[in-house]
Amino acid sequence: MQITADTVVVNTGSLANIPPIDGAKLGGRIYDSEALQHVTPFPKRLVVVGGGYIGLEFASMFTHFGSEVTVLDRGERPLANEDADVAEVVAQSLADDGVTIINEASVTAVADGTDQATVTYEVGGEEKQIDAEAVLLAVGRASTNEGLGLGKAGIETDKRGFITVEDHLRTSAEGVFAVGDVNGGPMFTYISLDDNRILADQLLGEGKRTTADRSAVPYTVFLTPPVARVGLSEDAAREQGYDVKVGAKAMADIAAAPRAKIEGDPRGIVKFVVDGATDHILGAALVHVHSQEVINTVALAMRHNVTATELRDTIYTHPSATEALNEVLGVVK
Repeated sequence: MQITADTVVVNTGSLANIPPIDGAKLGGRIYDSEALQHVTPFPKRLVVVGGGYIGLEFASMFTHFGSEVTVLDRGERPLANEDADVAEVVAQSLADDGVTIINEASVTAVADGTDQATVTYEVGGEEKQIDAEAVLLAVGRASTNEGLGLGKAGIETDKRGFITVEDHLRTSAEGVFAVGDVNGGPMFTYISLDDNRILADQLLGEGKRTTADRSAVPYTVFLTPPVARVGLSEDAAREQGYDVKVGAKAMADIAAAPRAKIEGDPRGIVKFVVDGATDHILGAALVHVHSQEVINTVALAMRHNVTATELRDTIYTHPSATEALNEVLGVVK
């Protein structure tokens, strides 16, 4: 069967990446992030291979469900893209909730058994093993282009296998667009939604919208409490040569924002990075109750060049998490 059209849109998403580890194949007690959501019976012990965003989200989720969770992370610390002070707060919150994170752990084998699975890993040259009723493979996402015949259609892909697109989401083949995870961009639902806005503008509108229009795109890692980020970290801003000013406070110490204490979880940190030359916000890391909501206000301010001073002096409702901005932006130096 053949179907012809003037326009073709590829939107096949992505798959969980299966690492080249001995025995690492899905099935039995070995899961990806989709299958683990339907796990039965519920695992008393869970081993998460990978300390990235997906791995940490499931670690946080399952420790609150009652599992004994161990994360095997090959990095020196979790959340390597965050400043050390922010990452330390997050790691401590996970530890307080019962998650064990083993850093610089290189997993060498996964074996599924009758009653449990066994994960073999190395730390500091020493081989160790850990048993669990479930193992989550959380080491990134992979392309879903297998079987699509992209080469025959003249559609180019990058070295990871994702479809290459330009700013208007056009592929190298005339009349073919690629949207969502399959084009290898940021793998967030809202980016896929924006891809579709760009596509609709290309096909039905003025054709002016592009991926280059995106700025100050926030994201949240849904731990307890959530980790929300937009823009540059302090380290990244200094590396790029900005005149960096920083305002940071532990959430528990922010007197003007009692919302987190009211809800019984005052853990976290609020950190802003500001350009000393312009007073514009370069980035923010928010780790606290409702940070996934507050980060959108910060991102909007950044996109419209609202200064740190303006954001500091804005009137916010009380008691809310947003009013932490009044106090933290008041200590920027």
